[in-house]
This record gives sequence, structure tokens and C-alpha cells, in this order.
Amino acid sequence: MNKMNRGTRNLVNTILSLLAVSVLGGFGYFLFSNGESFVPENFVKAREKSAIIAAELVSDLDLSLHSLAKISEEDKNGRFSSALGLVEQEIEKIEKAKAMAMELSNELINMTHAIQGIKPIAARNLALEAVSQETSLLMRLNNYLNSSFNPLLETLRLKFYGDIRYDSGDVQVLIENMNKEASEINSISNSFNQKFKEFDSVIN
Repeated sequence: MNKMNRGTRNLVNTILSLLAVSVLGGFGYFLFSNGESFVPENFVKAREKSAIIAAELVSDLDLSLHSLAKISEEDKNGRFSSALGLVEQEIEKIEKAKAMAMELSNELINMTHAIQGIKPIAARNLALEAVSQETSLLMRLNNYLNSSFNPLLETLRLKFYGDIRYDSGDVQVLIENMNKEASEINSISNSFNQKFKEFDSVIN
């Protein structure tokens, strides 16, 4: 497991631990607080930053899917060298996405730290669900970035050099799996946004 995988896993574990603490702490907070709505300022700021980062990541993911379609077409037509070049271009972009994913992890931690201060409890629960979903998105994104492009690149390299162990369907299967993973990421992102729409309606 590479450094990015370990770093993301540690951050995800931290977020999940903090979420568990927030559930227990928030229950006590609910018992001894009045019914007025309140959202801590640090939660608001972290939410705004995380939304910007997540939106950019999803936008970049859409561009990546467009590139995958080109790679698939080049592979089908036997233009392995061209397909390989396109994959290498995508891998260069991955470093930017990895850095943004780490920024998103930090903002999710900041949000989780502040969740206990949210009231009413209905809003706090929606915030918990939203952060949980965004943590799931982070895990999916990490898998997409670290476990998808490198195998695709290696397979194209082997095909380019005439390795007979790889038939014409190998790249198509890898791309199909990447498309499925990207679809899941987009679905989770939509759920995250929907939870915060519900959150805003409760607070307001």
C-alpha cells in the first residue's frame, strides 16, 4: 500500500472515530440544550471549503471519464501507443487530485470536530449523515485514483509491447470498472449535496 493509501486510510479512520464520538457527545448536548438553531462558525467554514473541493474533484472526474472514452476508442482500434499516451496524461493529473483529496479529508475532520455544537438534533443528524457520505466518497475516490489508472497503464504497456497474455478485452474491462466507480462517486456526491439541502431547511 502506497503512502497516499495509508494517509487516506488514517484520515478516514480519524473521521469515523470522531463521528462516533460526535454521536455520543451530541446526545448529551441535546439533553442539556434549548431548541434554538445553531451552527458553529468553524463548521460553516469547513463545509464551504469542502463543498468547493468536492465540486472541483467531481468536475475533474467528469473530464477523466471523457478521456477514458478516448482511451477506449484508441484501444479498440489497436492504437495502443496513443492510448498509452492518454493514460500517462491522466496519471499526471492524479497528483493534483490526490492533493485535493487530502485537503478534503482535513476539512471533513474540521466539520466532524464541530458537529457536536449543531442544534437542533435533526440538523446535527443530517450533518453526520452528510459527513459520513463524503467520507465514503473519499474512500471511493482514493480507490479510483490509486487502484485504477496504474493497472490500466501497465496493461496498455504490455499490449503495446506485444505481450500475448493480454487480449483485446482487458483494457475494456478495466475502463468499464473505472466508469462504475466514477458513477458511484457522482452518486455519493449528489447524496451529500441533498443532505445539506435538508440540513439548511431544518436550520432555516
